Amino acid sequence: MKTPLTTENFLLAAKQSEINALKRLMLSSKLVIRVTELIHELQKERGLSNSFLVSEGKRFVKERAAEMSMTQSANDAFVESLELLELKNCGSSTIRLYSSIAFVLHQLDDLSSFREQVSKQQISTSENTRYFNRLIAGLLSVIFEAADISNDPDITRALVGLFNFVQGKEYAGQERAWGVIGFTAGEFNTTIRDQIHALQEAQQKCFTIFSEFSKSVPNALWRQLDETEATVELGRMRQLISRLKPEDNLPTSICEVWYQASTVRIDDMQNIVKQMTEDLLELSQNKITLAEEELRLHKEQLVTLADYEEPPMSPLTAMDENEVNTTVNISQGVNIKLAHSLYDLVQRQATHLQKVSEELTAAKQTLNERKLIEKAKGILMSSQNVNEEQAYKQLRQAAMDGNKRIIDIAENIISVASMLRGHV
Repeated sequence: MKTPLTTENFLLAAKQSEINALKRLMLSSKLVIRVTELIHELQKERGLSNSFLVSEGKRFVKERAAEMSMTQSANDAFVESLELLELKNCGSSTIRLYSSIAFVLHQLDDLSSFREQVSKQQISTSENTRYFNRLIAGLLSVIFEAADISNDPDITRALVGLFNFVQGKEYAGQERAWGVIGFTAGEFNTTIRDQIHALQEAQQKCFTIFSEFSKSVPNALWRQLDETEATVELGRMRQLISRLKPEDNLPTSICEVWYQASTVRIDDMQNIVKQMTEDLLELSQNKITLAEEELRLHKEQLVTLADYEEPPMSPLTAMDENEVNTTVNISQGVNIKLAHSLYDLVQRQATHLQKVSEELTAAKQTLNERKLIEKAKGILMSSQNVNEEQAYKQLRQAAMDGNKRIIDIAENIISVASMLRGHV
């Protein structure tokens, strides 16, 4: 006869499920580390390739060749980290994550042939920037989806902080790339100036969210970075760009000063990313260790309690049930101490899960808002034939004009679009 499953079985299974989920998050965290490293190298290659193209193959030739080797090493490490993922145990929660990885791998397959075209100067700077932007955006989505499938509030908060910092760093990388184009050409037209200004605003937004979700050490490192010589120099050059008129010409040698200041700042950002990823791994491991210890204690407590003898019956429970009608009703053969302790364990587990659920909801609010904003941008881009930056500017302007949050405007756009589709 098959032994029936008991409360103990499911209580322990719940804790084991928590441990398994944390271990999967640990693997995702290791993948995220490789993603951030690959993003960093791709950002540098993008900037060097742009300067190489604008200078007609005269600048940063050796630096670009060395950087391509660094990017390839980071790429190999990223691909190797994919072996850690348990594809056979995938489920609905990993659909978007694995789709993002598939997109990135497809883009990386084209990287060698794209580089050849850059070397032969068959690619424009805008095409080069667009290619690397798409590839890096795909890698950023891997971090975003890793945060979205996390079911631990503390790890989710760490991933949200990391995602926003790396996103801000990417905007800084794009600013460097556009600056390289302008300084190498010796002029900044209105389009490039507006693009750089929009990227500076986008950085600020990302770093504000990072500060809300990050631990004290990365925040302190970020404040220190704001005061470095490279950041101060970059600030002066930003002011120079903002004061330039379209007809003004600049010595192209300034390009190297811009690139150097931007690169030092971005490299310092990467050091903060490393600190954050180290904290993420330590947090994940500590969570697993704590959960495993709780499981061990649960097992020990249940075994110990099961061996206890029932306590003597009280005068109330010893009375004949025909004489006294009582609400105390413990089934015969049930260890009273075990039953009460099981109840306590179940209640503690339920309280823990409720707390985790509430904290997780709060941590994921930022991710959910980003999804809605991205969806609203997509609607504007499609309906009004504008690019991503212009769509975001429209959202921001509408929010300012209506004294509302951008997320409120995004929700309205999605609601109206959905209503219009329903009437088509």
